[in-house]
Amino acid sequence: MEIMLAELKDDKEINDLFEAAKKFMNQTNVYQWTPTYPTIQIVRQDIYAQHLYKLVADHTIVAVATVERKAQDSYVLRRIATNPNYLSNGYASNLLNDIINNIKEKNGKHIYSSTSHSNVKMQHFFKKHGFEKISEYIEIEREHLGSFYTYLKKI
Repeated sequence: MEIMLAELKDDKEINDLFEAAKKFMNQTNVYQWTPTYPTIQIVRQDIYAQHLYKLVADHTIVAVATVERKAQDSYVLRRIATNPNYLSNGYASNLLNDIINNIKEKNGKHIYSSTSHSNVKMQHFFKKHGFEKISEYIEIEREHLGSFYTYLKKI
């Protein structure tokens, strides 16, 4: 298992992972992503900005997450996803723990993230990793999906 920044050559594989995750979310009544979010253009933007991390196991990208620095000591974690064929193997936890350690090394103090009210598994994942729910809001252009929750992890 390896964790590293995604490269442009990974864009299609990561986009395919996102498409599989969207399909799985729809099948499990999680209303968070849409047919037009996230897109391959977003994947490429995240790669160009060096914000997109991948976890590779068995020569396959099995989990990804985008990390953006928002302020000197604050980071935002977005688009955390695991290939549905690799769920419940701890890959997302390994990726998140690596990201947290990287942020600690940069003297980061806060990590923010969010998820849909319908994504109970992600809410549990955040709580398991020491995040606290701090607010509720409606996502612009995804109003029809209902409330989203903001989570904070203090490091």
